[in-house]
Amino acid sequence: MKISQAIAMLKALKESLHHREFHALKKRCGRQVGEKYTCFVAVKNDDVTRTVVNSVVGTVDLCVRHPLHGETYPAEPGNTPFYSRIYQPDQPKFGYLTNVCVAKYARRQGIASNMLLLAIDAARLDGAESIYIHVHKDNLPARRLYDHVGFKMVDMDGARQS
Repeated sequence: MKISQAIAMLKALKESLHHREFHALKKRCGRQVGEKYTCFVAVKNDDVTRTVVNSVVGTVDLCVRHPLHGETYPAEPGNTPFYSRIYQPDQPKFGYLTNVCVAKYARRQGIASNMLLLAIDAARLDGAESIYIHVHKDNLPARRLYDHVGFKMVDMDGARQS
């Protein structure tokens, strides 16, 4: 395979990944009644002309909802059994943050902290009494970030810390 072919394949793969994530985000944002999804996007603020995709430096998703039957704090999306997908509207709402991402070149500039603080404020405005985020126990930079923003560990199992 020629280098030009490999580069073309990588560009196509990257574009495909962008489209899949965009459609997954649209699906999440149009989800069930009783759930409010918001995606916060941090973009470059300079005078350079570029595509929207090339302007994005970070994202974080927020879901605000009531807990599901049997849920004490949120499971990672897709990990709840079908029979427990019944909301408990008599229980306080919570916020659940996912997909915290910052481009490598833009890290250590406060972007993630600012996005998280904005998402936390938005969750509170939407009635969330508590806010959760999952993080892998070995992801020390993320754990330090979440600790810095004010998150506290509520559970740890073999795969993650919340």
